[in-house]
Parts: sequence; C-alpha cells; structure tokens
Amino acid sequence: MSIEFTQQDGIATVTLNRPDKKNAMLIGMRDRIAEIAEQINDDDGIRVAILTGAGTDFCAGADVSEMAKGGINGSLFKARHMQKAIKGLGHIEKPLIGAIRGVAVGMGMSMALACDYVIATETLRMGAVQRKIGLCPDAGNVWFLNRLLGTARAKEMVFSARMVGAKEALDIGLVSKIVADDQLMNEALTLAKTFAEAPTLALGMAKRMFDVASTMTLDQFMDFEGTTVPLIAQTEDFREGTRSFIEKRPAKFTGN
Repeated sequence: MSIEFTQQDGIATVTLNRPDKKNAMLIGMRDRIAEIAEQINDDDGIRVAILTGAGTDFCAGADVSEMAKGGINGSLFKARHMQKAIKGLGHIEKPLIGAIRGVAVGMGMSMALACDYVIATETLRMGAVQRKIGLCPDAGNVWFLNRLLGTARAKEMVFSARMVGAKEALDIGLVSKIVADDQLMNEALTLAKTFAEAPTLALGMAKRMFDVASTMTLDQFMDFEGTTVPLIAQTEDFREGTRSFIEKRPAKFTGN
C-alpha cells in the first residue's frame, strides 16, 4: 500500500509508503490522504494524528512521471487532486504532528507545513524547488511559506529554489523541534500521547482560531471568539477541567 493508516490508543499514524521513490505522491495517494483526513475528523476515537514517511525521506513531492501527461486537462485534473490532499490535511480538526526526515520538497514540504507541530531530524532538506523544472510553486507552497516566514523570506526561498537544512528550518520557524534520526517516531509518539490526553474539541477550536486570525480584524476575531468559547464551555471536557481544578487533581479528558 502506498499509504499506510493505523490507529491505537487514540493516535492515528499516516505513513507515506513508497520509500524507493522517496514517497513521491501519485494521484491515488493524494485521494487517499484526503479520505484519511476525513476519517480522522469523523472518528471520535482518534484524538491526534501523526504524518510521516517510510524510509529515509518524507516526500519528494508530486511524482514527476505523472506531471507531463494529459495536456491542460490532465494538469488541471492533477492540480485538483493535489489540492484535495493539502486541504484535507489543513482541515483536520485534531492535532496533526509531522514526523519528518530527509527530503520534504514541493508538495512534500506543504504536507509537512500543514501539520500543527513538526518534529524533524538532522537529515531534513526542505524546499520549494519547482523552479528547477520550469514550474511555479504549487501545493500551497506560497501560502504556507508566506504565512510562516513573511513575504520577503518566502520569495527568497521560492525564487532561489534552494534547500533549507534542519538547523535553518528550526531557526526560521518551519519546524518545531530537531531530534536524532533514530528518535523521530519515539518523540512523535510521546508528543501524540500528551495531545491524546488533552481536550480534543478545545484543541480543534484553537486550530480554527489560528486559521482565521490572520484574515480578521481584532473586532472580527473577538466576535468569532465570543461565539466559539461559549460553545466549548458546554463540553464535558470543560466541566471535567473545571472540576479537576477545584479538586486539585489531574483532569481526565475524554474528547467530548
């Protein structure tokens, strides 16, 4: 299988599984990612997800062997299916952890940056490299880079098509943490367990707040917050959280 999906103890793990092709994304893989994203949202038993790649690399982007086929209609078809995958990951309502090693370029970079928390290894090499094949950025590269880095720094990465290593990626905020290669999944699972024990609906709403914050004025955001916080205040997790605070004990959240 080109995409592996497992779940245990509230943690879903999604693994790109074409290690011989650096996990380059075929059209069918893009559709499967979108399906899995919806499954994660719909399954109350899933509290957190990990996205990673088999082998030594996360993802070398879209599979080049499919790029030039089908003319303009084929290109539009492939773009739509690429967008399904990226939007699917971006719309996951639960914490999404990226466990990233090796190459993460083009679509692979956007898939990594769609995660809420990116743990990478010292082998990381990340970039918007489409210029090298005569293409403008795709898969949301510009949106993610512009949001994370600001326009000037994002343009430098896109126009140069250079690769960013692990230390620089950490320094400029593309990843959250760098670990030794053999510790990658251990670190991801340790973090995932803490999120699995957290109030799922509250974290999901926090994600939504971050999504809309950059497009709203302060007044608009406070109006949005003023309707969402009272909604979360009706959850069982909020009631448990307040009880545990009063009783001076750890909260036991259920995701409800």
